[in-house]
Amino acid sequence: MKSIFKITAILGVVLTLGSCKSFLQETPPSNVLVSDYYKKAGDINSALAGLYGSFQVEMLGDGDSKMGGKYHYWGEGRSDNFEDSGYRSGISVQFSLNQLTSGNTVSNWEGLYRTIAIANNCIKYFPEISKYDPNATQTLINNGLAQAYAMRALCYFYIIRLWGDAPLRTAPYESLAEEPRLPRTPKDEIMAKVILPDIELAYQLISKQQTANIWNLNEGAIAAVAADVYMWNAGTKSNAADYTTAITWFKRVFAAKGVTGAVYGETNANLEPIASWKNLFLNPVSTKEAIWSINWNSIFNGCACIPVGKQKSNNPVMVDSLIHATWKKNKLDQRVLKTIDTLTGTNHQDKLLKYYTYATQIVVADDPIPINVLPVMYRLGDMYLLYAEALNKTGDRVNALKMMNLIHVRAGMPAILATDPLVSTAGVLDATKLEDAILQERQYELLGEGKRWFDLVRTNHVFKIMDPIINRRLSNKAGGVPVSVGFGDPNRILWPIYKTLLEDNNKLVQNLPYN
Repeated sequence: MKSIFKITAILGVVLTLGSCKSFLQETPPSNVLVSDYYKKAGDINSALAGLYGSFQVEMLGDGDSKMGGKYHYWGEGRSDNFEDSGYRSGISVQFSLNQLTSGNTVSNWEGLYRTIAIANNCIKYFPEISKYDPNATQTLINNGLAQAYAMRALCYFYIIRLWGDAPLRTAPYESLAEEPRLPRTPKDEIMAKVILPDIELAYQLISKQQTANIWNLNEGAIAAVAADVYMWNAGTKSNAADYTTAITWFKRVFAAKGVTGAVYGETNANLEPIASWKNLFLNPVSTKEAIWSINWNSIFNGCACIPVGKQKSNNPVMVDSLIHATWKKNKLDQRVLKTIDTLTGTNHQDKLLKYYTYATQIVVADDPIPINVLPVMYRLGDMYLLYAEALNKTGDRVNALKMMNLIHVRAGMPAILATDPLVSTAGVLDATKLEDAILQERQYELLGEGKRWFDLVRTNHVFKIMDPIINRRLSNKAGGVPVSVGFGDPNRILWPIYKTLLEDNNKLVQNLPYN
């Protein structure tokens, strides 16, 4: 068993929603029960280690699996970034062709609820620690609570984006007398009663103007989650007021300090130069731009076997053939060679180079190898482009173009002019064209960072982008016969609920049209 699971075991009682086992009793290595835990200041850091450990496992896997975690599958697996490679896994075909079934293991939400359960314990018990240990200062407790509230908000944010309505629990599950099986709560209620209040409270509690620990939910990271949430609400509900609120949160991101101790700001001053851009993925603590990344130590945790990893095996997914063929034609864009393997064929198109050094060898074999992978949750480049989207939506197209150009120029290309037909009509900036250009810039800049699918859903671009993509993929599988089915039923934007969750909890109702 990997060290990461030993750390996670401190939660004591883990709620597994929908399980016929009403709860799982996890015994920590030191045999400390939850009732006897949370008595020392050091227990705050230990509990937070368990919180982050649980999230790491959900995003990157258990250290042994050849398939890895869900970070890329949830954020990009169903988009135009990746497609089925033809190797190893039938589930990747489901992603590639929008043919998800309830038997797809990636549609299991248990790991997110495990993380929520740990957060619920932290939220309940952290305030009590000062009664037992005077070293548990209010600042220490508040910072711990801030991270727990923010993580709970983020996990529920993933859940409602992927499945919509979902079970809601905001207190530890500690008694057999409690009902373990919960029905689905409307997603809007989860947003209003948990996600938004949690992230607001997290920001109030976190210490401000501190040099960021980019492995934790720090001031900038919490504000970034909030901005992301409000952008989602604005886009999916067509609520213009939420764009304005999102801009307020972007300003809070830019006012926070990064890992170097410098305030992020709204210029290129704290963007990582393209020469060292790859450090954002190899060594984010050395960069100016990092906000929050997932930590992983392969010595203790094993293989972070992401589905597009530079591993000793053929990956279940590969970089989509259209991106692979077209992006590398842009010889000015210096991100290309730092992100994908531009060669074609086995052991090339199915490799994402972004999180690996160039020296890492690729040897065809079946066993995963332990290599550190440090996926980005939020960074300044991501925030600048999302901010550009908000500015465009609120009518400030000049500054939207300016923010997009900070990333475009950093990549090695000349600035896009306001009169360029790419973003204008008859020489005037066009909101629709500008939005498409921003989304295209986000696709290239953030390839492999778990953003693309959520971008398409948030901006109502799923059918516009995925109809021709899926038709092309189906046609290729049919030997070139033209296909025109497209993405299909809009209800399939949501994921199916995993079949065992339905079997174990008769209060859950499956998302239509899944069975």
